[in-house]
Parts: sequence; C-alpha cells; structure tokens
Amino acid sequence: MTYQGGYFDLLDWLESEKGVRPQQFFRRIQKAFGLANLLYAEATITPAGVRLHRLHHTFTPVLVRAVKALPDHVTRPSMREAFNAIGILDWSWFIGRTIEAQTLHQLSAALAITPHGVVYPLAAREGRSALMAVNSNLPAAEWARYRRQNDPYLHDLATRFHAHLVTGRTHSAMSGRRKSELTTRERETLTWAAAGKSYWETSVILGISERTVRFFMSNARRKLNVATNTQAVAEAVWRGLITTASDG
Repeated sequence: MTYQGGYFDLLDWLESEKGVRPQQFFRRIQKAFGLANLLYAEATITPAGVRLHRLHHTFTPVLVRAVKALPDHVTRPSMREAFNAIGILDWSWFIGRTIEAQTLHQLSAALAITPHGVVYPLAAREGRSALMAVNSNLPAAEWARYRRQNDPYLHDLATRFHAHLVTGRTHSAMSGRRKSELTTRERETLTWAAAGKSYWETSVILGISERTVRFFMSNARRKLNVATNTQAVAEAVWRGLITTASDG
C-alpha cells in the first residue's frame, strides 16, 4: 500500500505550479494517497490560547460547526498539544488522555470521522507553530502499515506545501500582494483604534468623516483577513505594521 508514484507526481506538480491553492493541493493528495480528510494550520500559541493565522481543511461544515460550538476548555488542550508536538503524532495518542480529548473523539465518531489519523509538525517562523493532519478511512488493521510506508512521503509533501504558503508562493499571495499592503491612512486608523478611540474620535483626530474612517477600517480588516476591528489591530501589531502605547 505504498503510494510512491503519487508522491512523485505531487512533487512535480508542486514544483511546477507558480501558485498553489490549498484546496487544489488537498484534492490531489486525497486522490493520490487515498485520504479522507486533511487539515493545515499555522498559529501563535500564547498563555491565553491558540491564535490561528492560516487554516485550510476538507472537513464538512457540520463538523466545523459542531467543533466551534464546543467551549474553549474542551478544544484548547488538544490544539495546544498538537501545535507543540516535536515528533509525528498518531491521533490515537490523544484519545483517552483527558476528558476533553474523549469529548472530541466522541463528537468525531458521531459524525462518522474515523479515529485513524496523524499530525505532522512543520517548521514555522519564529513565534508560530504549524502542522498538517491527515485522516484515513482504512481499517485499524491496515492503518499502522499504511503509516510505516507513507509517513515519509506525506510529511515531505506537507513540508513543501507549507513552504509555498510561508514564502508567499500561493496564488492568492502572488496575485494579491500589492492589494494586501495597508495605506498610510489605514495604518493611522488602526493605530487610533488600538488606542481605544471610537470611529467618531478617530475622524476628529484625522480630520476626516466618520464614514471614511469606517471605510479605512473595512479595508484594513479585508487586507489582514480578519473579521473584527480587535482582530485587525492584533494582527497589525503582530506584523509590525502599527505600534501601540505599550510598545513605545
């Protein structure tokens, strides 16, 4: 059950593509290696929790909604352990470790997600952690043999895919790099938001209309790929795009 041919086909494809779309990569690796699901994530791990920067997966919306509905104290420990892993982890390592992990396992089983999977840790930029997890529908008797034969290929492909994302060689990064740059006004608006100023207060300070301030904040959220102003400020500070009073 070695998928060596699929590995080299994917290797050639990754090296020939100028822009790699995550879902396109997932479809190819699912077909080449007979996988059920994949998940790729990059995050910053802090005492307060896990802050995701990139997340791509093939799991159903039903499972995603079910996991999001769980309280943080249930999901956080397993996420933290997965991101902090140094070596490859089989999913079975998590099952039974804690009550929280058992809850996640029971939820997956209820949604017909088999417990056969593995987490591959990936080298990340300073301050971040990254991983790729794969899930298989193989019977338990075949899963261990599958891993022995295919772990090296899957881990290498995950590493190469991750490198494409980190170095900005994905399609979205290549085509939208200029669009993702914050303007001076957008940085100023974020800076005053970080200082706790309202839209109206920022408009008075900058001498522009409140509507324009809202426009700049909307652009900043879109470019930083976040949903809220608080997330936009946090992301801009993390990237070094703005400074806060505590920084200086």
